[in-house]
Amino acid sequence: MDNENKKTRREFLEDVLVKGSVVAVGGLVCIGLSPEAGGAVGTSDLISMTKIDPEMILYEEIKKPVGTGFTESRFVTVDASGTLYLAGDNAVKVMDSPGRIKDTVKLAVSPFCLASTDDQFYIGTRDRIIITDKKGEVQKSWPSLGENAWITGLVLADDRVFIADAGQRIVWCYDRDGKFIRRIGDKDTDRNIPGFVVPGPYFDLAMAPDGLLRVANPGRHQIEAYTIKGDREFAWGRFGNRLEDFTACCNPVSFTILKDGSIITCEKGVARVKVYDTFGKLKGFVAEPKQLANVAPEIGVKTERVQRYGFDVAADNQGHVFILDRARNALRFFKRKES
Repeated sequence: MDNENKKTRREFLEDVLVKGSVVAVGGLVCIGLSPEAGGAVGTSDLISMTKIDPEMILYEEIKKPVGTGFTESRFVTVDASGTLYLAGDNAVKVMDSPGRIKDTVKLAVSPFCLASTDDQFYIGTRDRIIITDKKGEVQKSWPSLGENAWITGLVLADDRVFIADAGQRIVWCYDRDGKFIRRIGDKDTDRNIPGFVVPGPYFDLAMAPDGLLRVANPGRHQIEAYTIKGDREFAWGRFGNRLEDFTACCNPVSFTILKDGSIITCEKGVARVKVYDTFGKLKGFVAEPKQLANVAPEIGVKTERVQRYGFDVAADNQGHVFILDRARNALRFFKRKES
């Protein structure tokens, strides 16, 4: 196993419950570490690192942030109709695109991520998938993925369910009935699969329009593309100080895919939400990083610690992007500029 992944279960849980991530607060300190930089960039240099040409800001914020009402906000997703689903505490909140909460579905479990169908929720808890109806009543509980599991992402694609397990650094593939099919991402040099490096509780995945599963490899600062059979087709991304690079110890922490195949990524350590094309060419930014970082945090959350949790992100088919600020328990609304 790679040295980056040599972490005890206790250390992993401490990262989740105490720090928010590996070197969570230190993410603000280690941003500038790279062979080219030769050292760390202090917190006073963060703003200078994130100055963006206004022409590269592709979206505009269309309303004030909306509070989620959660003590701990974890996940946001949107279905084909534009309905938003927020997971946190022990509930799922159903919201329309203008930001009005239509329903609160109380759960007997704590959701870390979810996927919605017409009449069901597939909910990722810490170690297993729970299927409920739209009222939150449990219909089926799948077997545990193991005592070291920590589910952070969930994708439904045709008759397959793909599960990102940050605790065991693997993607699981099941059918809709809960039958195991395969593991994706185990280190295999013969197949050019380097293995996932997941130092903390950030491990995301999504299905792209080209039919390839995209998976974040945060410790390697990459997005990787896999077939549903587990073959690694290509990867992009690198660590560095350029705008197109990923910084800090482990990024991106989350991402979503637009209908044209573009990928929107979120980083922790610095408030950057970027837009890339399918193969990793930087197209621009959703917002000015200073704009994302300057919303007054809730009482008790220090400004320098706001980004330790990272953002989550979702997008609909109408050009809207929804950014979940986990530290402040707020959802922000952006729309693609006309120009």
